[in-house]
Amino acid sequence: MTVERDPRALRAPDLRRRRILQGTLAAGVAGWTGIASASPASYPSKPLKLLMPSPPGSTFDGIGRAASIEAEKILGQPVIIEYRSGAGGTPSFVQAKNSAPDGYTLVILSLSTLRQPILEDVAYDALKDFIYIASLAEINFGVLVPADSPYRSWAELLAFGRAYPDKVSYGCPSGLGNSAHIFMAEVAAKEKLGWTPVPYRASSDCMTGLLSGQLTFSVDTLISAAPQERAGKVRLLAMATNKRLEAWPSIPTMRELGYATSIESPIGVGGPVGMDPQVVRKVQDAYHYATQQPSFINMLAKSDSRPWYMDAQEFTRFARRAENEQRELLVKYGLAKKRAST
Repeated sequence: MTVERDPRALRAPDLRRRRILQGTLAAGVAGWTGIASASPASYPSKPLKLLMPSPPGSTFDGIGRAASIEAEKILGQPVIIEYRSGAGGTPSFVQAKNSAPDGYTLVILSLSTLRQPILEDVAYDALKDFIYIASLAEINFGVLVPADSPYRSWAELLAFGRAYPDKVSYGCPSGLGNSAHIFMAEVAAKEKLGWTPVPYRASSDCMTGLLSGQLTFSVDTLISAAPQERAGKVRLLAMATNKRLEAWPSIPTMRELGYATSIESPIGVGGPVGMDPQVVRKVQDAYHYATQQPSFINMLAKSDSRPWYMDAQEFTRFARRAENEQRELLVKYGLAKKRAST
């Protein structure tokens, strides 16, 4: 049985419901509009997250943490470190790419960011998916052996390596295809030697491998090596820098030793593409301030490293140039992924 109702009996409640719904929607739209327009001016209004592509205690962690402590003073909000290490930092880069471009998720960017898409299929594009906001510091590398190693100079290590090439292994923090590996691959190629690279997740792991006798030598960051060198646990044989460093004036560079190669490796802060320019500017300026503070400078100086600040425009230009250079090197050593045929 169908019950017919007088439509007039529903008119008043329906109108009230409709007015309430319309008012709610209008308020919602106004609220979202207010948030969108006020966001750049009020940013940041809550803590920021900095995605770290390497584990706690790593070189990237030390630099990123020290800079963020100072940047917080300008931002007025804490910067919380979140670790997403492994696979050359890919998990952190993918998470950053997929994050809202509101400035509350930042990520540490480096040459590893540029290399991973060249090495393998990853779910991000290094140049299209990120804003390179500010570089922080230059990461210097050295060639080192354990303190009880019989090799006291590069010449002695090289002599052994020429005589017994199948017995030489060297540590590569951050894995194959990264700065330490490519640098020493260039050296070994010049000498026509097939030394064995051993990949590690980070400098801390590589140092453990070196000190435990698993490696002949390693190419590692000076931030990682300096405390061990001062403690008498490792010996520096050469620098992978363009010139000698003040902390170790007697240690030659590999360029001085006849190799036309060095490592140019900045580390910086970025975010997902689409960030508001005003927000980018605030983050950039906060980390610029950080690179000028004594605590940050002194932390780097302990390993004879230095701040290397580039603003967003400069950092982006560097990334584009470095991506081309890294592609050429990785193709040269057969490490670049095979492009899918189209």
